[in-house]
Amino acid sequence: MENKITEFIKSKLAGDYQIWFIVFVLNAFGLLIQFSAKGRMVMMNPMDPIFSFVKSLAILGISFILMSWFSRQNYLKFAQYSHIALLFSWVLILIAFIFGESKGGASRWLEIGPISFMPSDMAKLCLIGSLAKDFSTRQSNPDAYNWQFFLWLLIKIGITCFLIMLSNFSTSILIFLTSIILMIFGRVPFKQIGYIIASVAILASLVVTLEIGQRAKTVKARIANFSNRVGKKEGKSVDKKDEDYQLYRSYYAIATGALSPKGPGRSQQRYFLSQAESDFVYAIIVEEYGIVVAIFIPILFLWLMYRGANAVRHSGKPFGGLLSAGLTFSIVFQAFINMLVAVGAGPVTGQPMPMVSAGGTSLIFTAISIGLVLSVSRDKDQETKDLKTII
Repeated sequence: MENKITEFIKSKLAGDYQIWFIVFVLNAFGLLIQFSAKGRMVMMNPMDPIFSFVKSLAILGISFILMSWFSRQNYLKFAQYSHIALLFSWVLILIAFIFGESKGGASRWLEIGPISFMPSDMAKLCLIGSLAKDFSTRQSNPDAYNWQFFLWLLIKIGITCFLIMLSNFSTSILIFLTSIILMIFGRVPFKQIGYIIASVAILASLVVTLEIGQRAKTVKARIANFSNRVGKKEGKSVDKKDEDYQLYRSYYAIATGALSPKGPGRSQQRYFLSQAESDFVYAIIVEEYGIVVAIFIPILFLWLMYRGANAVRHSGKPFGGLLSAGLTFSIVFQAFINMLVAVGAGPVTGQPMPMVSAGGTSLIFTAISIGLVLSVSRDKDQETKDLKTII
């Protein structure tokens, strides 16, 4: 009986088991902290937190099924459809921008029956796959990095970032940072990388300055607030309800819980932080669990990045290595952006913490991304089998 269970687990959980462990711990802790952070819902309806928890549990179950399925597939199949999928994601982003549901002052959601999702999450995954495919086919031919290819990269990255920044500026920046990492791993000449960085920076500046899109004014205000906050030395009242009210509530949660954690489910600031379960989930973690757990969370993400890099080292195919690098760095970047915002080290972005914050679309596409990384990590297992066959 025990052997059958072991075989069943091995058949469903393919790839690097350390990655599986990290993912399980982060998601389990995420469920716990989300249930606590949503405790303010009790004030409206005592059953709301239960319904929300059940919904989160269902989404988590779907995400693990998808992760398991993708981990057992040949990741090379993803390369065949990455370009087409990227074009399709552009269309979905435009549809969401024009006809989508507006949440938080931006139309970035598409409603398909009872399901709603953000096409920008899909675009992020597809762009990474598309770039990995482009670079993998040119690894053996440095001359292929000509100016025609440079224009192709500029158009692909520029269009993706521009379409997303119309309604979700921070996600656009995250995707661009990931693209830079991929270009470095893909051995794109630094001169061309510099031109692309300058071009996208000019594009982003024009979008904000000319207030193009739905989030330009918000982005401009948040950058100005961050600059003013960094320049000020005097303290500020946590009760003053201005543009930094949420952030100072986050500070208060961290300051009061870091050395004297309040314990699971006992957060006080969750009643004041409007995005306690997503944007400021790290503040709730520190308030309830203290500095030890607060340090443990980034360590887990760094461990995930290390295992993703390990998959790059063992991948026998350039596409697999580049895909794993891009997807892993994207997840870890997003996690650290969320944590840095909570402690005031950057402008407020609205980026959730992968696998920990509440969110259906983010969790699903993160699961698919990790599933592909796990698929790449199977190259090491195949290499081991081949060595045993030779011996």
